[in-house]
Amino acid sequence: MELAQYLAWSRTWEALARQSPLRQRDVQLRLIEFFQILCRKIEPTIVLEIGAHEATFSRWAAESFPSARVMAFEANPYVHERYAAELAGSRVDYRNLAVGAVTGDVQLNLPTAVAGRKRELASRMASLSAHTQSEGNVQVTVPSTRLEDQLTLAPSDKGVAWIDVEGANEVVLHGSDALLHRVQAIFIEVEKRITWEGQWLDTDVNGFLRARGLVPVARDIFVKSRAHQYNVVFVRASLAQRRRTARLAARVLATNP
Repeated sequence: MELAQYLAWSRTWEALARQSPLRQRDVQLRLIEFFQILCRKIEPTIVLEIGAHEATFSRWAAESFPSARVMAFEANPYVHERYAAELAGSRVDYRNLAVGAVTGDVQLNLPTAVAGRKRELASRMASLSAHTQSEGNVQVTVPSTRLEDQLTLAPSDKGVAWIDVEGANEVVLHGSDALLHRVQAIFIEVEKRITWEGQWLDTDVNGFLRARGLVPVARDIFVKSRAHQYNVVFVRASLAQRRRTARLAARVLATNP
């Protein structure tokens, strides 16, 4: 999907969502449900959650796909410490690692105040990039990895991924490039304006994934204070072309699904 096509598709979805009687949170939950239905259809053998925080998606996947390998990556050491013991007895492989373009140590930014609002070190806003409205920032050195250095996928493997990395989509996707050909569906948070220094915007993410055979099929909206940010589901073009996929995507915004 070329730039103009993506913008037309995305902004049309946004307008329909904002005109809908559905609450913003309902649209988000429906998009998650849509992605989960796609995952069940795909029956993945590998599940990746990058920027996992408490690993909600990974916990669901571990229960839904008992034979799949489920890996959750959380770069923030304060967050990882909070949930590591809780996840230790589960099937989720919860790792204190940033996913990026290099394997080695990197600097992680932990905003302590953004736009007048204080943030704890274990907030969801940790990023490899600096927030443009940060009024305070703590940097910590954390281990980083390219995904191909963590796992090797066989030709028969089918993957799905959940990516929520606060402006670091470029380094995460480049660091995962060698494995993307085995990924069938991605749920990813994007922005349409610069929020993190040097970040990729939604159109950049679309262009990168489109070149690797993944196309957008549904998106949600956030509250107006975060209207620049939203989640998108990308799937293999062959899956996007199926009528059932289109019907399921339409249910995200349907008033009577």
